[in-house]
Amino acid sequence: MSEEPHSLHAIAEALRALLRAHGRGDLAADAVGRVAFTDDGTTVYVHIFARDDWPLRRPGQAYVLAFAEKRELQHLSQFRDLLREAWLRLQDDIDLVIRWFDGH
Repeated sequence: MSEEPHSLHAIAEALRALLRAHGRGDLAADAVGRVAFTDDGTTVYVHIFARDDWPLRRPGQAYVLAFAEKRELQHLSQFRDLLREAWLRLQDDIDLVIRWFDGH
């Protein structure tokens, strides 16, 4: 994928495309749940979640793509930077993401 996504949905679609490109269409179809923002009160994360019924991950378990301190996210452009970081990390870490989905 050459164009950087600027939404969580686009990152989830990029994840599915990368999985298929790496010969793991099974994970794209059966394991990927969603990509979502989460926060713990001080830090905002971009996480990959497996489907709740994916047997190799507990429900709610997540893979961190990117994070930033909430106080650093004062403008929309900073959220866009966080999404860009998540997209770039997905490109770099797809082999690790595959291992994560495989339960390693």
